[in-house]
Parts: sequence; structure tokens; C-alpha cells
Amino acid sequence: MALTLSAVRKKNSPSTLQSEGIAQETSFAEAVRLFLLNCKIRNLAPTTIEFYKFHLIALERFLEQSGLTLSQLTPSHLNRSMMNHLIDQHLAPNTMRGRIAACHTFFKYLWREGILNTNLAADLKLPKRSNQGIFTFTEEQVQTILQQPDRNTFTGFRDYVMMLVLLETGMRVMELVNMKLPDVLFSEGAIRIPMGKGRKPRIVPVQQTCLQELRTYIRERGPQPFDHVWVSIQNQPLQRATVIKSVRKYCAQANIRGTRGSCHTFRHTMAKFYLFNGGDVFTLMYILGHTSIEMTRKYVDLFNNDIHEQHEKASPLEFIMASDPEGESEGDEA
Repeated sequence: MALTLSAVRKKNSPSTLQSEGIAQETSFAEAVRLFLLNCKIRNLAPTTIEFYKFHLIALERFLEQSGLTLSQLTPSHLNRSMMNHLIDQHLAPNTMRGRIAACHTFFKYLWREGILNTNLAADLKLPKRSNQGIFTFTEEQVQTILQQPDRNTFTGFRDYVMMLVLLETGMRVMELVNMKLPDVLFSEGAIRIPMGKGRKPRIVPVQQTCLQELRTYIRERGPQPFDHVWVSIQNQPLQRATVIKSVRKYCAQANIRGTRGSCHTFRHTMAKFYLFNGGDVFTLMYILGHTSIEMTRKYVDLFNNDIHEQHEKASPLEFIMASDPEGESEGDEA
């Protein structure tokens, strides 16, 4: 019979654990269940809960492969064995950071609830964040990718419009998947994102090209018993995994090289071209749903080489000197 949260607290009080010197024999699966239940009680965003669930399932697989139970786990297993396991899997730095961040929160919870007698992840270090994993598409690559879906089919046209929305708004993939019909504000020329990252709502402006294609798609979508904008050919709400897989497929078909073919690359690409076309950092911060200006300013650093190219084209001094090829002034003629 599964332990309730109150029962776990009572049986695993700090005094009891200190006298026994060991963690209560709670299975890893039960500990995860209690942790995710606590996340729901705390009213965390569904995407945050899915984030924890994804990484804890992966951690459970690691424990099974290592022949470890929760009560046998030690800080050394996390700091050495698990880290070596992550490295051997050649995971992306951001995935590794996510796994470690999930461990920090999970094991801190187990310790505070008395399920474990120590915080096993207290000394687990996050790898340094690297900018090398940030990519953008070129204008030519975007045009080639958008040519890949067969717009004569429902799914092809749907995927084409989805990519237009990603590029126009820079929204995250879960924000795209969670779009509802009432969130498309045609009269205002905007899309409402009621619950972005950190549960912060925002309204993102959308221009006519995207709005017209979105209006056409919604007509093709037809009436459904639900409000989700994006639907499958089986008339079910489209899932995140399907969107990710589709975008990757079109990027592969477009023979994209030198950058990552992903939904998030559309987000970075939107930020890049928005800034280069005269958009300001503070407005971009709001559109992307960033919580601080520093998160947005990173794009200035990431696109440093492109900024040099832009300056070469728009240099005020070069423009002025080009209008005076002799390099003379009134003072020179005197």
C-alpha cells in the first residue's frame, strides 16, 4: 500500500532517522510520486512538473542500471557515477544542467520531508553554462525550411503556419502547443499567452502575413470539441513531441547545416532579426517572456559578429565620407 505524505512525515521524523542512522525504506517511485504531488499542491506550472518528471524518470533508469535503491544512494553515486553516466551519454550541456537542477530540488524536498536523512544533492555542482549551444537560422535557411511542408495537405499547411507563428512571436514550443482559439486576437493583431514560463501572462503582437495564414488554417481546422488551435489528422490536440519531430524533419529536408534544426532555434532567430531590424531590447524582453533584461541582453553578445556586419553596412562615418569622395571640407578649400 502506498505511503501517504503525512504517514511518511510521521515515520521519518528527524529524531527517528537520527536514531536509526538510515533513510526510511521508501521506494524511489513512491518518493517521486510524493514529490510531484507536492509540486501540484504548490501550484507549479504543468511544464515545470513535466520537467521534473522527465528528469526523475531518467534518474530512475540510472538507479535501475546501477542496481541501487533510494536508501542505498549516496552523494558519491550522484557526484561520480551519475555524472560519469551523463558524460558517457554525450548529453547536451543544457540537458545535464536540467538533470542536476531537478536532482537539487528533488533531494532537498526528500530531506526536508524526512524521507532521507541527508540532502544527497547538496554538493552536486552545475556545469558552467555555455553559449555554444545557441544557434540561429539565416534568412536563406528560414526560406528553405518554410518551403518543405506540402501546403496542399492539412498537416503540411498546419506545420507551415506553426513555424510562421514560432518565427513571428518567438514563443516557446509548449506555449505554441497550449494555444487556444480565444488566445488568437485577430482584431488586436496579437496572440495571448496566458501562462508562459513562470506563469507570467503576456500578449505578443502578430503582423498581417502571419495573421492571414493563421486565419486560413483555423478555417481548415474546422469545429472541434476542444479549443486547442493545433490539431492532428485524427482530430486530437497536437502533442509537443509531434511538433518537435515535425520541425526537425523539415530542417533535415532543408539540409540545414551549421545550426540546430529545432523549435527553439526559431525563438533565437526571431530575437536576432527583431534586433537587427530595429527592435529594442526592452520590447523583445516582454515579447519573449524573459523575467530580467539580462536574459535578453545575452543576444547582443551572442550575435556579436553579426552586429559587426550590420555596423559595416550602416556606419555613420562611412556614409558621410562616401558622400564626400574627395575628403575635402570648406576649411580645406579656404
